[in-house]
Amino acid sequence: MDDDLKIVVERQYAPDPIDYGRLVSLVESTGERVVLTEHGVPVSVLLPAGKVAELEHWARAEPPLPEPAPRDGEGEEGDGPRWDVGRLRVEPRADPLEYGPYVRYVRADGRRVSFVRDGAVVAVQLDAGHAAWLMDRAMYARQSYMSPEQAAAFEEFLARQPPVGEL
Repeated sequence: MDDDLKIVVERQYAPDPIDYGRLVSLVESTGERVVLTEHGVPVSVLLPAGKVAELEHWARAEPPLPEPAPRDGEGEEGDGPRWDVGRLRVEPRADPLEYGPYVRYVRADGRRVSFVRDGAVVAVQLDAGHAAWLMDRAMYARQSYMSPEQAAAFEEFLARQPPVGEL
């Protein structure tokens, strides 16, 4: 999958509440990420579960922890919009939510949401900052990796090169 491909859903054009069943179906059928934005700024990203597993394999580290996300009902009355903009947050323990054939599970820290169909995770929703960090870290790790066969071939190539200054 090409990392430059993505489907952008601007909050002002999405239904309220967000139809996660439709978005997860889109992720599952296309294999592309869906970016939820508000005023053009990414808020969260839905990724295929396999892509998240691949990114986590290469990143091999946890991102720095941000400030704890506010719980529902915390904060002042004037804080931000009252509609669902796809922001992740700590939620009280409750039954998982169903969106068509998908069941939504929120991790205790509120930083990740998994969508499951028929007992298998098909998509993961991450905070936009976490997703960007994960993709960036995985990209650099993947670029610097050489399989043992590649490393041996490269070593052989270098051995056949004339010393510097002797052509």
